[in-house]
This record gives sequence, structure tokens and C-alpha cells, in this order.
Amino acid sequence: MNVLLIEPEYYTKFPPLGLMKLASYHKSRGDDVKFVRGINNDLNFNPDKIEITSLFTYAWQPVHKAIEFYRNRFPDANMELGGIYASIMPERVKTIYPFLSIHIGLRKEAERYLPNYDILKDTKKWNDWDSSLIFTSRGCVRRCPFCVVPRLEGSISPVLSNIQNYIYPGHKRIILLVFCLFSIFFIIFNNCWRINNFYN
Repeated sequence: MNVLLIEPEYYTKFPPLGLMKLASYHKSRGDDVKFVRGINNDLNFNPDKIEITSLFTYAWQPVHKAIEFYRNRFPDANMELGGIYASIMPERVKTIYPFLSIHIGLRKEAERYLPNYDILKDTKKWNDWDSSLIFTSRGCVRRCPFCVVPRLEGSISPVLSNIQNYIYPGHKRIILLVFCLFSIFFIIFNNCWRINNFYN
């Protein structure tokens, strides 16, 4: 099966970790995989399946642009949208694009795979990326009203059995992603600020 992985051209500081894990997952099953960022008019690839990621809800326009472009280009391919925007607002997306399959939350079948950073080499934005992105955990113990992490990832669970298994060969840097700790620190700071204001 030919699988096209698409990162819409929104602003981001990090390459698409989910798509890189999906690349490894699909390749382990013998699929041919191609990755593109944004609109690519010179694509020489005929996909059976198209998987598009999404980021935050305010970055919906590049996502819609990618959906429409690749749907017109490859009308017979099965198309699926995942990521944060798709998981938070699936009804909105499905109303606009009824032909889309929507995936909510993590792709658990791909989570255990080492991300395939090689797919980034043909993309201008990411072709010199040299860092391994590693989540120390998934999910969160909190249910903060402003945060969708528990909704997307569930309760907190460790993902690292051995950090060495998640460092890509040749990478010189590691970027640890520990979002749950950030939310806990925010809660502690917020509560301390409220106590301080109460006594003053």
C-alpha cells in the first residue's frame, strides 16, 4: 500500500512526531511511505491512503487547504485526519468534509515505534533536523479545564522503558517532552499566587 503522510504548512517549531511514528509503523508492514509538508504540486506518488495531521485549532486553515488540495489531486485515495484539531473538533471537520475519516487521540499501534526522521530529509523546513523528540509520559493526572491532554491521551502512563531505544542514530541532541509536569507546575504556581493574594 502507498501511504502519503501530510503535515499542513502551519507554524511549528517541531517536526510531526506522530507522522514520523506512523512512517515507521507503515514501513514495518511493508507499505511505501511518502512525507510532504504543505502543498506539493510536483509529487510523483500515487497514494492508496492519505494521512494528514493537525495542530492547534487556530491553525485550521492550512489543514483545510491540505485536505482540499490532496482530495482534488487524489480523489480515489482513502483520507484520514488526526492530530489535535481533529481530536478536539471532529464534528466540525466531518460536517465540512464528510468523506474524511477522523482519528481521535493517539495512534496507539504506532506509539511504540522509533520515529522515522529520514522522511524529513526531502522537506525544506526539516531537512537539517538533528534532535530526537522523546515523550517521558503520555496523559496527565490532572483534569484542568483549559487542557485537552487527558482527553487525547488518557490517564498518565510512562512510555519510556529504555530511553536509548528512542534516540535516532546520529542525533546529537535529545528534546524531552514532559507536558504533564508543566501543567502541575502551573497549578502549583497558580495556587501559590492565589494564597499570596488572599493574605495580602
